[in-house]
Amino acid sequence: MKTENIKINPEWRKSKDEIWDEVFAGLDDVENKPKVKRLSFWKYAAAAVITLMVASGAFAYLYTTTETAVRGLHLAVTLPDGSNVKLNAESELTYKPYWWFASRDVSLKGEAYFEVKPGSKFTVKSGANAVRVLGTSFNIFSRDGKYNVTCLTGKVEVTSNSDNILLTPNMQAALLNGKLEVTEKTDVTQSIGWMQNKFTFIGVPLTDVVQEIERQYDIQVITTSKLDYLYTGNFSRTKEPEEVLQIIGKPFGITFSIKP
Repeated sequence: MKTENIKINPEWRKSKDEIWDEVFAGLDDVENKPKVKRLSFWKYAAAAVITLMVASGAFAYLYTTTETAVRGLHLAVTLPDGSNVKLNAESELTYKPYWWFASRDVSLKGEAYFEVKPGSKFTVKSGANAVRVLGTSFNIFSRDGKYNVTCLTGKVEVTSNSDNILLTPNMQAALLNGKLEVTEKTDVTQSIGWMQNKFTFIGVPLTDVVQEIERQYDIQVITTSKLDYLYTGNFSRTKEPEEVLQIIGKPFGITFSIKP
């Protein structure tokens, strides 16, 4: 039999469109899958970036640095913007170095002299009291409920509870009975004399004077006498503590000794 005489008539049970759809049906899914995966990747990447930014911001806001001048020593501190602070003995300064670009805020316990670089608002908080400046120099004393601010250059805004006052050079504000009292044309050298190891007192309770001596020399002073006097005078830390105690006690007939 010759093959050319054989005729085959194929019987198609499915149309051409049905066969095409059946054979190539998976192509759309294959093409779409990378798109879905790519979209998921960027979604998770964006979420990771946002999470990192939030975590970094929280870290910058919460992280603090504390500088401490122990008894018997003074400490110089340079802040992130170049502002300078000198801490008196037994004083503490706290600030947020990584948040500095957003807010120049510090907290102070004790006494410090500030030289602030011009720029955004600079705030020093001491309990319920605050000092705000843009660029100036000033001294803050904040111990045992006593608080005073002395302006040397520029302008200083002092806030305490509902009181708000503005100081210019040679003015001092002191917190007395819950109110800020202002003294003009004060001798500012008395307020910052401690930086040259010179301490001046005018009508200061003798107990406060003794506490300052203990702080500067890192000693404990002993006496059997009452200290209900006001002292006016000065001393230099270049002298030995025994000599200083003798000087301040002599006018009142008081003998001091140093605990071993």
